[in-house]
Amino acid sequence: MYSPVQTMRGVQQRLLDPPALTDALPAEARGVVFTKRWVVDLLLDLAGYRDEIDLGALRAIEPSCGDGAFFLAMIERLAASCVRHGRRLEDCGEALAAFEVDSESVERTRSGAVELLRALGRSAATAAKLANQWIQHADYLLEAAGHSADFVLGNPPYVRLESMPEGKAKLYRDMFPAMTGRADLYVAFFEAALQQLRPNGVCGFICADRWMRNQYGAGLRALVTSAFSLDVMAEMHQADAFDSEVDAYPSITILRAAQQGPAVVATLSSEAQEMPTKRLGNTIRHAETGTPGVRTAVVDRWFHGSEPWPCESPAQLALLRRLEDRHPPLEASAKVGIGVATGNDSVFITRDPDLVEPGRQLKLAMGGDAEEGNFRWSGHYLVDPWDASGLVPLKDFPRLKAYFERHSDALRRRHTAAKNQRGWYRTIDRVTHSLVERPKLYIPDIKSTLEPVLDWGETYPHHNLYYVLSGEWDIEALGGLLLSEFGQFFVRSYCVRMRGGYFRFQAQYLRRIRVPAPGTLSKDQIKALRDAFSARDRERATAIALKVYGVDRHEWDAANGN
Repeated sequence: MYSPVQTMRGVQQRLLDPPALTDALPAEARGVVFTKRWVVDLLLDLAGYRDEIDLGALRAIEPSCGDGAFFLAMIERLAASCVRHGRRLEDCGEALAAFEVDSESVERTRSGAVELLRALGRSAATAAKLANQWIQHADYLLEAAGHSADFVLGNPPYVRLESMPEGKAKLYRDMFPAMTGRADLYVAFFEAALQQLRPNGVCGFICADRWMRNQYGAGLRALVTSAFSLDVMAEMHQADAFDSEVDAYPSITILRAAQQGPAVVATLSSEAQEMPTKRLGNTIRHAETGTPGVRTAVVDRWFHGSEPWPCESPAQLALLRRLEDRHPPLEASAKVGIGVATGNDSVFITRDPDLVEPGRQLKLAMGGDAEEGNFRWSGHYLVDPWDASGLVPLKDFPRLKAYFERHSDALRRRHTAAKNQRGWYRTIDRVTHSLVERPKLYIPDIKSTLEPVLDWGETYPHHNLYYVLSGEWDIEALGGLLLSEFGQFFVRSYCVRMRGGYFRFQAQYLRRIRVPAPGTLSKDQIKALRDAFSARDRERATAIALKVYGVDRHEWDAANGN
């Protein structure tokens, strides 16, 4: 059984056990966050739960009704639809269902439903019968499998699984495989809702939207793209969606049990709530432009599998998808990699060039060597236990053997040594010696901007540096493209920003950068990119990249919020 309502990051949620938090506390103290009516009406409009259609012939479910913000609005729409389509509301006992785990919330919602039905002209007995039939005191996640639906609509609970009793969390994980990693409970609500949908049925939720980009949402994204479609995503980070101030990043998400077609992506500001809700819904559905407080774009091709949904803004997403459709990924013409991890840098990294035999040390590029925009080797070496055939026999290198044996205890304690006791002196990663002499771009991991620097072929990278090398590109021209704002644009679209505005320029994000095929650039463009890279002139590099990518300045500024 769930305990009374609490809130995490502003999205309504229920925690499991103990059941005895005091019911005398006011809603604010218990953390209840109510969805504003304009948001409720907007979500219902976008989902298609409108009285123009015969709602009495369909089935709609509210999976976590709380005090009834969504469910009472759904009753109003069902009643209006019955009038339009000549149905008796009294015969619509199967048209609605609501689930709620908190007994007091159930009673409040039932009371609200009875009051509403009485205002609509129904007798006390009929109102009580329908309210009791529609609103169930039950755990939706445990009951959903027995109910198919044309609509599943509402504001699902949001709570970290580690906050739940272990047994209940395991039960949910076993039932809903999309709940991977440190998933939140709302992932299970999405999965349960999608499993319920009849053909062309709709799941419409307002919910925190982190699952669209982070790791724990990968399973849910894969589920959506495998058998469902995204109709509308309306980001509401700056909109006033709740009756109290919250620390949440919510979006309205409309998913359908149908093949994916064009998707509408919208961003709403606080101005949007001043519009009549029906007009606002039409503006979003039809991706109309020029409306204060609303930005929209149509994305013709949605994402596949578990890849992130980088919905920073409609204009940004539309341009991103167009660039991805037109240009191949960076690794079609270049290789992206990461430097060597040793497992014990204090042993494997030195500044002494004569520590061991000649040939057993490599010049090592460290993260700080690329900090100033130009590569400056700091004098570090990697003590290298590898050759082309594998780990070198220590008996062939007495000084290397003596050095490693002095540090034997520390090296043998490493996980990589425990797995391979004969290779106790290995680095975690094998060294590829041919990388040293190749010209390559180094990219530091944690930075506020993408800063590629050039090593002409003198060093081997440490693991806090990523590298890009290519046999097809003029390496300086490629450096100019990556230095331009386009390189940052692709990484920013997919990477979750860290505290302080920093990004992780990891291989998984660098590989998402798209670049034109090398042969499509003119000699003048190549020279101009080389010059911009050499001068560290990001503005000039961006101006050239705009032409290379075929993007006009107005579109670029709109995509970047300028």
